[in-house]
Amino acid sequence: MRTHCSPTVRALRAATVALTCLAFAQADTARVRLAFGHQSPARSSFSVRLLPGSPGLQVSPPRGVDFEATDQLADPARFEAGGGDVDVLEADVEWPPVADRSGGAFPFEYNGDAMWKYLFEHGTPGQVTRLRDDPALTPGAPVLAVPTREDGTRGFAIGLLQLRKYRALWLPEHDAYVTLADDSLPWADHLASLAGERTLDAVRRSPEATLASFTNRWEDMGDPNAWDRPWETAWMGTRGHLIPLVARHGSLYKFGIDRWASVRPDHASPHRFRFDPLWPDSRWTAQHLTDGLPVIVTHLERDGQRARIEQFAAPLHPAPPDRRGEVASVLFTRVELSGEGPVRFGFRLATGSTNRHPELRGSPGRYDVTDRETGAIWLRVEADNSFAVVPRAAAGQDPDPHLEFDCVGKLRPQQTNWIVLQLASPVVPPQQVPALDELDYYPRARAATLRHWEDWLEQGAQFAVPEPKVNELFRANLWHALRLPRFRTQDGVDRIDLPYSNFAYGQLNADWPINQAVYVDYMLYGLRGHFAVAEAEFAAMFQSQQRENGRVGGYADWGVYTPSMLYAIGQNFLLSRDRAAFERLLPASLKALEWCLAELARARVSPTAPGLIVAPLNDLTHDAQAWAFPNAYFVGGLTVFGQALEAYGHSQASPCLAAARTLREDVEHAFARGSVKAPVVPLADGTWHNYVPCAATLPRRLFDQWYPTDVDTGPLHLVRLAAIDPRGWLATAMLHDHEDNLFLKQWGAANEPVYNPQGTAYLRRDEPEAAIRTFYSTMACAFSHGQLEPVEHRWAWGQYFGPPSTDGAWFELYRNLLLNELHGDGCLFVGQAIPRAWLADGQRITIRGAPTWFGPVHLQIESAAAQGSITAQVEFTGPLRPATLLVRLRHPTRQTLREVVVNGAPWTDFDPAREWIRLPKPEGSRYTIQARY
Repeated sequence: MRTHCSPTVRALRAATVALTCLAFAQADTARVRLAFGHQSPARSSFSVRLLPGSPGLQVSPPRGVDFEATDQLADPARFEAGGGDVDVLEADVEWPPVADRSGGAFPFEYNGDAMWKYLFEHGTPGQVTRLRDDPALTPGAPVLAVPTREDGTRGFAIGLLQLRKYRALWLPEHDAYVTLADDSLPWADHLASLAGERTLDAVRRSPEATLASFTNRWEDMGDPNAWDRPWETAWMGTRGHLIPLVARHGSLYKFGIDRWASVRPDHASPHRFRFDPLWPDSRWTAQHLTDGLPVIVTHLERDGQRARIEQFAAPLHPAPPDRRGEVASVLFTRVELSGEGPVRFGFRLATGSTNRHPELRGSPGRYDVTDRETGAIWLRVEADNSFAVVPRAAAGQDPDPHLEFDCVGKLRPQQTNWIVLQLASPVVPPQQVPALDELDYYPRARAATLRHWEDWLEQGAQFAVPEPKVNELFRANLWHALRLPRFRTQDGVDRIDLPYSNFAYGQLNADWPINQAVYVDYMLYGLRGHFAVAEAEFAAMFQSQQRENGRVGGYADWGVYTPSMLYAIGQNFLLSRDRAAFERLLPASLKALEWCLAELARARVSPTAPGLIVAPLNDLTHDAQAWAFPNAYFVGGLTVFGQALEAYGHSQASPCLAAARTLREDVEHAFARGSVKAPVVPLADGTWHNYVPCAATLPRRLFDQWYPTDVDTGPLHLVRLAAIDPRGWLATAMLHDHEDNLFLKQWGAANEPVYNPQGTAYLRRDEPEAAIRTFYSTMACAFSHGQLEPVEHRWAWGQYFGPPSTDGAWFELYRNLLLNELHGDGCLFVGQAIPRAWLADGQRITIRGAPTWFGPVHLQIESAAAQGSITAQVEFTGPLRPATLLVRLRHPTRQTLREVVVNGAPWTDFDPAREWIRLPKPEGSRYTIQARY
């Protein structure tokens, strides 16, 4: 039958045919050659398919080269290769033309994110080149998928533009060599041309990492002479590094000390002020803590004169207030001046309020800066008799009421002169001035402050190793966390606010439950034995964030919030075995569990990603996808909480653990299939390996999202939480890609060093050298070097200071280097990744009361390496015991373990190659284990 069309329709059809023919004529083509078996020492079976991995790609049926009679070219092609036999597949591929954008400037900006761009501009040259060539930078880039298992869970994919550029790709983990058939390079020639080394290979062959090796790389954020970056944040006239201080845990009144000893309140403070020492043209020389405690010392110099400024916070009243957060506080500042000649050291106080005006009143020796309107005291000034206090010009008026004054005197050689200032927050009303008078004695207030924080330290586990900076940071970790919360009363109800950082965000409630629950309440309070503090914070998060359906909300509704709460609460019960505390949290926890199980049931019938949780990822990545991060926490959270329920004896343990096992299998398969579909990535040695996507259904780098999507909250959390096999090929691929390509300058740390999942991954894989490297790089990257203040973002993003979740990430890794339960099956691993330098002759490691899943443990390791022995003493203080006690004693010079004595008797269950001693089913409470070399 003939149909009739209008001239317009016929013209459109003709144009369509012409465009189709033109597109076909312009289609790009290549003949791809895949050789298998170059490296395998023995013959192995291969099952290979060649499939389109991008829209419009067409693949011809493969042709076999050098196939034996038993090999098959069906779909899939099945053959044996290796042991000297190399089999080759060839296929013609054709794809629509694309504009290759690789090799150019970074083309994306996501919500103002500059992290990817900075990495592209400041990474190592090889790293930058590898990233610039990624197919994700070219929309529509042609990809050839090569699954080598029928269910699609093994194999790889080739970016054809990369293949055309490089001519040959060698994938040693797949024993696959990919070239262009018309421009082929012999495998041996290509192998000989490769230069460079994978980061992790260099770690294995190089001397063990040290803190000095990384503090020499990561610049010191706490040094204003070394660090002045455009992303340093500004707050009330200060810029960059801030050290938050608080008089007591939970106080609403906080003080932020900048690098020059200036002081500001936090975002949420009910009292606003600005306080600045004024010593023009002085030079900053140092700032540090006092023995890891919150007494800050700043050193300045000018024209041969020196100023030592010591600052700490103390409560105005000795008794705690009726409402816990209302801790009237005083910041002490003691300035000690030395040198020679006339000196003029000034101060500035701004009220932060247009209706309050400060005035200087008093007499020689002591002055008060008072509020003209109310008579309340803002600041008290005392100076030794060598100084006169002289007001500057008249006090500033609206809109910036402030007061400036100088302490003027003359310095004599070999003499130190002092000034002491007490900054009140809030102001001290006239009727409370006697309390300020009582507080006047500086040494007494200082001693009381040190004693207060020492008391907190003594309530928890004690860790001491032969590296002073590590011990100092361990001591600082605790008060870093205790300064964060804000206790307040709202509508007659007591609440706890848990902001991520008081000097980054002024939020109420607890907007980031994962950062607080996991990285603070478990990694700090749980692992150090401060369980009551953690319980109160868990309850506060449930109070403010749990919804009627059981889900735990928070800022941007991250998909990890609910399962991460279960993970942290489960960990803390397994560490504490406190049934009463667990029972108090159970109603809200079981409600959260019910929601998690319902989400898993819904996931099993999901058309998008069957079996996987589909949810938002983080602050800026709101799209609901099958992200690795929430899926990892669903597996980890249900596993750990299920184990806690099992230890408690709860009926929900079995369904909880069963759901975790099913999800783990689904997650591993889904991310394996996603990796097989994603183009392989080059590594630093010139070889290629799989890319593992951060979302199972998005098989490419997400350069068009912000950096944390791919890295900080990316797929490596699957390994940390054992949601996939930590020793499997997916974990291996991720670790190589991150170390070679995604960590800035290949220094082993992400932009947000709070997320350092690779450290735990290395411990799960029993790769101590890599774990130690992560430990030291995190310490140098995540904290200022002198003040040990934690940071949120390291580069190209708002550099907020004060988040104790960074402390938690560091401490969990530190603790796990020394003892951990990561290997499962009831194993307690002691000394798995102790830096060898800590076991040099005469050194000692001491741990007291460390919570473990097997009760509190005391540990002491003493080295007499010069006499050929290292001795560990392990003591269990409760009734629980591990199924296996594994002890590794890493000799400082790698000498071979020759014999072992346990509790005075010879012991034969040890492995010299792995440097460990195995004690199955320990029943005693104390073990003395001596390794002889």
